[in-house]
Amino acid sequence: MKLIKRYPNRRLYDTELKRYITLADVRDYIKGYQSFEVVDSKTGDPLTRQVLLQVLTEMESEGHASVLTDKFLEEIIRLYDSRMSGMAGQWLEQAMVSLLGQQQQWQQELKRMQEFNPAQVFGAFFNPMGDRDKK
Repeated sequence: MKLIKRYPNRRLYDTELKRYITLADVRDYIKGYQSFEVVDSKTGDPLTRQVLLQVLTEMESEGHASVLTDKFLEEIIRLYDSRMSGMAGQWLEQAMVSLLGQQQQWQQELKRMQEFNPAQVFGAFFNPMGDRDKK
């Protein structure tokens, strides 16, 4: 797991690469399924959640379509004050994993359908002798 240190000036330092990185780099780590942890450089306190929220905020400010609607965010804020907050977080995580799994299955099915060529199937049916007739 990558260790990223955040300094008081809010700069992020990748200890593996031994260089400062940007939120765009963190976004690339996420897209590449690289696991990482962000900690405060002085105290070692975990800051991963804060950085993830910053990535979301930056993406929305860049004009990406918002996945988290205002209504959804309001409901999440309300959950923090309820007894269901722990369970709701786990449920939301599982729902997202399930959604992404279904999306991947659909993408694979669409790819399979695009690769299917009916001309090959019917070509073999209408020309059972294959290339032997041409010789």
